[in-house]
Amino acid sequence: MKKLSNTKLITCLLPKDKAIKITRRLKEEKNILTENISHGRGVGVSDSSLLGAWIEVDILTVVIEESMADEIFEFIFFESEANQSHGGFMFQSNLSSSTRFRLPDIPVEGE
Repeated sequence: MKKLSNTKLITCLLPKDKAIKITRRLKEEKNILTENISHGRGVGVSDSSLLGAWIEVDILTVVIEESMADEIFEFIFFESEANQSHGGFMFQSNLSSSTRFRLPDIPVEGE
């Protein structure tokens, strides 16, 4: 497996059920299939009404070539509404190396 260099990891902590919509938009509009969604929960700390309350979040990670990282970060930032209050939290980091993230071609059921 060939290792890639000059890649970035975009990590997003988003309100529950937001990440799947973003992954669809990344595929349809940007032809990007290098994302992963997981789930977690934490304690709200930025709003007194949420202080101490458990909240569920989607954790969206995207491995992207360095040349596209800022464009994709900005796309996710606005499309996920992370720019709004309680919209989420995002950061981007360097990866020392990565490998191709590719899903196999699987026929759609019923076709």
